[in-house]
Amino acid sequence: MELGYKRRKLNEFEYPPIPVVEQDIVEYETANDPFLIRLIPVYLDNDHLQADKFRAESVTEVGDENEQLVRTYHPSLSSKKKVWASSSAFGETVWLVEKPLSPSDSVYAGGRPIHFMPGDPQQYIPRGILTPRSPDKFNAHFTRYINPRRFLTPADLNRLRELFPEAVGVEVLIAGFLIVLFESEQHTQDAYREVWPLELAGLRVFFHTTRYSLTTTPIQSGLGVSADPNGEHHSRAGCLGLKLQLRNGSMAITTVTHGFVQCPGVSMPANIFNVFQTIVDKAKRRLRRYLPAKVGEDDGAFVMPNEVLTNDPVGKQVWLASSRRQIGAIAHTYDHPSRIKPYPHGYKHDLSLISDSALPDVTSPPGYPPVTGWADYTAALDGQDVYVVCHQTNVGRWRVITGTLDSELFNRAAVLGTGYTWDRKTRSQNSFLLWHHTGANLAPADGWSGAPLCLGRPSDAAARAVVFQNFQEDCLLAGDSSTEQHHALVKAGFLLPPDIKDSSIVGVDMPNQNRPYNTLPGMNRESFTLESQRRSFSGI
Repeated sequence: MELGYKRRKLNEFEYPPIPVVEQDIVEYETANDPFLIRLIPVYLDNDHLQADKFRAESVTEVGDENEQLVRTYHPSLSSKKKVWASSSAFGETVWLVEKPLSPSDSVYAGGRPIHFMPGDPQQYIPRGILTPRSPDKFNAHFTRYINPRRFLTPADLNRLRELFPEAVGVEVLIAGFLIVLFESEQHTQDAYREVWPLELAGLRVFFHTTRYSLTTTPIQSGLGVSADPNGEHHSRAGCLGLKLQLRNGSMAITTVTHGFVQCPGVSMPANIFNVFQTIVDKAKRRLRRYLPAKVGEDDGAFVMPNEVLTNDPVGKQVWLASSRRQIGAIAHTYDHPSRIKPYPHGYKHDLSLISDSALPDVTSPPGYPPVTGWADYTAALDGQDVYVVCHQTNVGRWRVITGTLDSELFNRAAVLGTGYTWDRKTRSQNSFLLWHHTGANLAPADGWSGAPLCLGRPSDAAARAVVFQNFQEDCLLAGDSSTEQHHALVKAGFLLPPDIKDSSIVGVDMPNQNRPYNTLPGMNRESFTLESQRRSFSGI
């Protein structure tokens, strides 16, 4: 496969490993703007409320004839004060909302994905006669409209760095937005006062301050986890990713780098809060399922270090959380984490490889398809179904029966766009995908760092991995005033190194029974059909 990067001059930035065919190299010419954003009104007639709610939830494809119905009555949209539809020349229409979705909301309504309407920080917008600058001088740097469903080219990134010298990154959202990222609030405020174009290459421009955080809080040695193979402190460094056979024939299991190094900016109180959050969340899940809460038992195969953290993860032992089993040690990393600057400085992929002479098997959760290969990034950007899944390994603590489903290890997702950050001193840059998923809320971490974002549906016979989840960001949403603005959490995963994309995924997954549901225990215990749809826990 031809890659769109080469070794460049010392004064240029190294381009991420993005294939040429997935870059935005095709010019789109049109006399009209490539994006049309419409505010969708609500129905005022409530005479058939219950029937309309049922109809809205039953819609699988939104068109002109039912768009207002779905906006008004679908549970994921009905509570939102404002809902827009963003139509694009580059792909399908998406919903836009100005409030975060609740944990019970779906990321789809009527088969159409729900995205976020970003907002300007109201306190930084110049008042009085100052208005957004004319985009003409900015658009002079681009000869085409930017396609947000493809990756920016090396020339695009260089032009953006030239236009915004203080920026540390950009995000390109599918709905038609360009978010320029700054490291400090002062730089963000200066950008609104001095440059602030209304749009650039067809995209509406926003300026935000970076607010990245990790989706599993790193474990600090002060918590005493160096002697915690039993999981008594409920510590996690991330998820097991996938088991791979590399091109040289060796076997490895993927995991995140940030869980095994020191991360500047992550405080001890945040770690302590994460411990209590884990306990509370587990108790809630047990109560919903009428099961006794066991705080020391994890639902998935989470991993942790067993020694004092440094900024080099290589050689670190890796243990399964809540297990006495060591699964190996980190043999290779793709990152050089900064000792001073916060995440993601020094990270290209946030990816490390665990090796051992007897690595355990890594499987998809029961009832979900095996991950058998790698997907193109643009397949996810073009709107194909994706989900995040937390894989498992059998350590003799549990057994499962074919045909079961564990919804706590799965989240349906919607891809929102792409992101890029860079470091001008080291001349390095990276790229990542952005998405959000069902069940998300404004919490410091969800424990899923290292879990793969997969292309497909849980009912498919097989799935393909796109990226691994690495971090999350706090996204500022639109609002009429600063008091009405909300924030939403958006997940992110770095693009993969070429040798990982060339590797083979190894699994011993059971055949998927294509049963996307759970059932209650059957009365006839001799019925294999009913019994195969139950999950059992075992101490053996």
